[in-house]
Amino acid sequence: NEYEGVDAMFDLVERLVTTPYGTDPEVDAILDHVVLLWNVDQNPDGRVRGQRANGNNFDLNRDFLTQSQSETLASIGIMQRWLPPEVLDLHGYVTPTLIEATTKPHNPSIEYDLWLKWNQSRIDANEAAMNAIGLAVTRPINDWCPEGDEPNVPGGPCDDGSTPGPAVAEGWDDWGPFYTPMYAQHIGLNGSTVEMCNSTGTGCGVPGSTTHQRGRLGARLAQSTVVWSTLQFDVANRSELLHDELEIYRRGVLNAARPPCCPPPFDVANNWMTEYPTAHVIPLGPGQRSNAEANRLVAWLLDNGIQVEELKQDTSFGGRTFARGSYVVFMNQARRGLANTALSVGDDVSNSISQLYAPPAAWSHGYLWGADIVTIPRSAAFAPQTNRILSPSHLPGGVEPGKADAYALELDSATAVRTLNALLGRGIAAQVALAPSTGPDGDALPAGSVYFAADPATKDALDAAGKDAGLTFRRGTTPAATEPIDRVPRIAVLTGGVNQDVWSLRNLGFTAEPVSTTTLNTALEDPLLNYDLVFNTGGWPSAALPTARARLTAFFAGGGGYLGAGVNGANFLTAGGQVLGLAAASRGGAGRSGIVNWENTGGNASPIVGAYPSTDTAIADPPAWYTSIPSSFTTDARYPNTGILAAGLWLLDPQSASAPGATIIAHGTNTAGTSRQTVFALNPLYRADPEREWPALASAAYWADR
Repeated sequence: NEYEGVDAMFDLVERLVTTPYGTDPEVDAILDHVVLLWNVDQNPDGRVRGQRANGNNFDLNRDFLTQSQSETLASIGIMQRWLPPEVLDLHGYVTPTLIEATTKPHNPSIEYDLWLKWNQSRIDANEAAMNAIGLAVTRPINDWCPEGDEPNVPGGPCDDGSTPGPAVAEGWDDWGPFYTPMYAQHIGLNGSTVEMCNSTGTGCGVPGSTTHQRGRLGARLAQSTVVWSTLQFDVANRSELLHDELEIYRRGVLNAARPPCCPPPFDVANNWMTEYPTAHVIPLGPGQRSNAEANRLVAWLLDNGIQVEELKQDTSFGGRTFARGSYVVFMNQARRGLANTALSVGDDVSNSISQLYAPPAAWSHGYLWGADIVTIPRSAAFAPQTNRILSPSHLPGGVEPGKADAYALELDSATAVRTLNALLGRGIAAQVALAPSTGPDGDALPAGSVYFAADPATKDALDAAGKDAGLTFRRGTTPAATEPIDRVPRIAVLTGGVNQDVWSLRNLGFTAEPVSTTTLNTALEDPLLNYDLVFNTGGWPSAALPTARARLTAFFAGGGGYLGAGVNGANFLTAGGQVLGLAAASRGGAGRSGIVNWENTGGNASPIVGAYPSTDTAIADPPAWYTSIPSSFTTDARYPNTGILAAGLWLLDPQSASAPGATIIAHGTNTAGTSRQTVFALNPLYRADPEREWPALASAAYWADR
């Protein structure tokens, strides 16, 4: 719904393709010296609907690291092919027009000295061009605070009208690599988001101008002016721009030390440019939570132009042995910045800043997708024999050899969930274990494992599915404490339309549809009759929706299951009279978020997290937890007493005093004993980031669908 950026692009196209050669020196210079790429409409769904999000309700400008959406993948393909040294992302709305000169914190994997050199000088040119037509600009790091779009706090650094500048500037950072220009910085050189002036306000347009230079047309004029002045600047500096982009690649290939940065007034703690390690190892086999997710991570790295090697033989380091075939990502490569930002856990910046423009404050694919990663320090001697690979290894899989009474699948990855749902969709019978059992070799099979018969037809189907997915169906004996899975659970998501929760559930192979509380209240036939479970992140319907309330109450009384996330997902149960003693707390605002550690309290006896190790990680946006749970519930996972935050922004202040040791996942029945219910303090369907949490959600769905 930021239409004027598209309009400005068509102005540019029209001028370049209709101006006769030799009649406009500026046009001639651009056509002679620039390869110009324009993505006319990054979000066609959103343009048609008049909304920021795409048709799956994803904000595409937060998807450039996860890369879950097709529009994002298309844009990344263009960037990877052309390696643009300059990217402008045309957005709205800030008055005066904001041209992104980012505040702290800066992503550690950006060569900030070179980015700053070109970003500041190019914005100088943009500002001069805007001033020449009577328009002002906002430059966050330069103009902060008065025009930096952050709160005017009494007693704060700007209440006296001063402009503190880069040393304290916050609120428009490039910490997160998931924005369009931030991803582009990792493969190119310079980039800015351009937030055009607010077309509905009084300050968007040339002072004293005619109507055609104000309002929406004023916003369009602002974007056109920034784009054209950028092209002129880049033409004049093209050789130096390309030289410095190559310098970033050169530093990477040599894994060079980070240079000192930067000249005053930008010399703030070396602008977050921490040293790179020697390498990251992604083990296969022992020491890896999920080989399938390790391969998924490697596929992402290769798709993003990152070089990956594999070990030619078993290799020992730091008291552990990495099996032959394990993956190694050395930092002596051109894309070391992008590789490191995706593989390292990140940094705890809680004591360094007070706010972020947008969460999440940590994003490591390994920690959020469930692939173990071992970082080799820069000081370490590590030179194993390796081969360069062009695709992930083919993982062995299938049924475990030997005589079997049954075969079991542990739900320890998103790949396992998708494989199970595909088998169920083909009509293959399965049972879910409610308690742990022991395999024929004496090893434990956790609660939540899914058991299949060992007849020849089923065995052949499992073997083929396992080999295709790289999963092993283990030999076992079906335990006594099991329940049949009659079909893939059908889930009603209490929302007004397709959103990220619906998308993620469908991605796992569940039948998931949006059902609004308004629809529940007005539909002639109860929509919940078609579903086995409800997933919810919102509140209990208001008193103005009595039929919706009655239908939900009847659904749970009739055995329907419940999956709830966040504070609202817990309050829903309390307000609906489903449970007593369930209370939640959270600490949001200011971009508080990150990667948190959690302890598997339920162990292998938990039907929800039985397949997880004793400790694991999750994404928190915002941090949330339960201050009490009902007597009919059991804690599956809790925060540790110390060391909750692995990376991100969350200072454990007095408002967070109840978080250490608090429950974050619990399951049980409602007070009447008719409905199985699981609550997650941290939403496991947040965007498409926390794939590591999807198996727990899926296990909760199979357990609750009885």
